[in-house]
Amino acid sequence: MRRNLVFIFLLILLFSGVGAARTDSVMEKTLLPFSDELYLPLRPVTEFFGLPLHWNPIEQKAYIGNQGIEGELFAGTFYVSVVELAIAINGDLKWSAEKGGGFLHYKDRSIDLKLPRPPERENPPLVYLTFDDGPNEGTPFILDVLQAYNIKGTFFLIGENILTNPEIAKKIIQHGHQVGNHSFTHSLMPTLSPRAMRHELELTQNAFRVIMGVEPVLFRPPYGGWSPELRDIYHEMGLKLAWWTIDTKDFNKPGARVMVDQILREIEPGAVILFHCKLSTANALPAIINAIWEKGYDFGVLLEK
Repeated sequence: MRRNLVFIFLLILLFSGVGAARTDSVMEKTLLPFSDELYLPLRPVTEFFGLPLHWNPIEQKAYIGNQGIEGELFAGTFYVSVVELAIAINGDLKWSAEKGGGFLHYKDRSIDLKLPRPPERENPPLVYLTFDDGPNEGTPFILDVLQAYNIKGTFFLIGENILTNPEIAKKIIQHGHQVGNHSFTHSLMPTLSPRAMRHELELTQNAFRVIMGVEPVLFRPPYGGWSPELRDIYHEMGLKLAWWTIDTKDFNKPGARVMVDQILREIEPGAVILFHCKLSTANALPAIINAIWEKGYDFGVLLEK
């Protein structure tokens, strides 16, 4: 069962309702569950409230005016506890644990707060999150987001990167995610000889066994390059082709809004969404996950299809 996200506000006994006066200046934000607290991204909130914000690189701390506030650098964005933020700006925080919603009010502006929620109906249609080209410097941020939302994904890893980043590779398995073969050097496979194609797959399978203690059964060819000769090779090795149905083209850094719009246009039951292990993708993932949940879908694991 997915964990109950309403855990932090047990301590906030003073914030007992969601019935205070509202204004026309309202922004909606979904809280991010992380490290057993609920967080908001600091910069867009302070901009909305018109508060001065600066970063002290020596202290590694943010300041709202002269008021220091600590938080977490999460997926490239500085997040702060919604409770600590309310205290720092002397804002009015109202929350209903029963409804899983509330708001943060400051002067003439309010931010609607809500928890990310998977669909409540039984057996919602599933979609699948997949991440190519790791393990690399972006992979830990992706893992943090997925852990925060208690979602499992599939990581198609490059053999060379497994050898270069063994600790990150092991972390993927420790977090309970699925892995797949994405070749050893990320070459366009049909341009290689059959012997070289087999060598790419075998070297990667060996890297998985030696470094990670697993042997994947899924294979995704780099760039989607396919040929009958390649098919014969991965079939002989007992590998299954893992394609995608939605290509976010996140290597172009389109931003969260563009990716959300595209995914919601193309989403359907069983959709396999292609991402890459990039910091910009990790940054966009919370908005993408929340939008998919609000559309009525939940997340599955490829081999359980």
